[in-house]
Amino acid sequence: MAANSSPVYILGLGSIGCFVAHSLHSLADNPPITLLLHRESLYSEFTSTGQKISLQVGDDGDPDDQSGFNVEVLGSDVTPTSPIPCLIVTVKSSMTVDAIKPVKERLGRDSVICLFQNGMGQVEALNEQLFPDPATRPTYMFGIVRHGVYLKAAFQAVLAGRNGCVSLGFVDADASDVSRPRNRFLIDTLLRSTALNCQELEWTCLLRDQLFKLAANCILNPLTALLDVRNGVIAEMAQVRPLINRLLEEISTVFGRLPELQNLATDDPSCFSPVSLEAVVMDTIRKTAGNSSSMREDIRQGRPTEIEFINGWIIKRGRELGVDCVANSSLTELIRSKSSLSR
Repeated sequence: MAANSSPVYILGLGSIGCFVAHSLHSLADNPPITLLLHRESLYSEFTSTGQKISLQVGDDGDPDDQSGFNVEVLGSDVTPTSPIPCLIVTVKSSMTVDAIKPVKERLGRDSVICLFQNGMGQVEALNEQLFPDPATRPTYMFGIVRHGVYLKAAFQAVLAGRNGCVSLGFVDADASDVSRPRNRFLIDTLLRSTALNCQELEWTCLLRDQLFKLAANCILNPLTALLDVRNGVIAEMAQVRPLINRLLEEISTVFGRLPELQNLATDDPSCFSPVSLEAVVMDTIRKTAGNSSSMREDIRQGRPTEIEFINGWIIKRGRELGVDCVANSSLTELIRSKSSLSR
């Protein structure tokens, strides 16, 4: 364990959570890692695996096991009250507030929360519902994951290959707040992992990448969920191209009016044009053609979707900025309906 290390807590043990936990625990001089579990049954399941997290590269790769994690079951009689300096969150966007609520009192001004999630709007929800006081709220980070990872079984993750990466950065929710020193331990630890292959970006660049990923998710997630197809099929369906074009026009218009983008430094002022966003979407489809989107899997498994933090975010910001997002609204209503039926 590194001499000046801080404990790292991980909330959410799906594919990304397991991948991050395994990668950090594999580091030389690794920090103590605590897995936060919401159910006793999940702890029993973890115990039955020998309290190990397994990661293999490729479907035929040899599993590598990591053990020695600390575990807390939230809501149990023995839940600690010690401060949480570094928290990594990989639960679904729609579950963020409820997932963090049990440890809210252990997070404060000196804490860093890193969100490895799809969609946007989580920070606003956390500030509104859990951390309304700017003087005492945690510092936020975002991680944009471009690895292909899935769960083979509970606590057993499979990494599609080693050519993925993660973009990391601090969220500048209030650029005028320069008085707060940033705790860099978590981001520096993540940057040390060759498995995660992280790169640190300034907030403006990270925000640009977030919006590109959001645009792709706004197309791929709901369409693959509604049509029950893998990502690559969308590019082959001429029938959906008019809808994709309308969605991208609305998304481009909203992006173009976002006040937080007015100072975004870019060499290409047309980077959020419908044509540019379409190129991002098609590139994402090409790279993930064989994947089944998270929203499609949520629908199939009867789980709540992240639609409110994907197309729903576009609709909300559009309403604030005077953009009528008819296509995104219609698609969102269809997903809500299908999700209700599946549950």
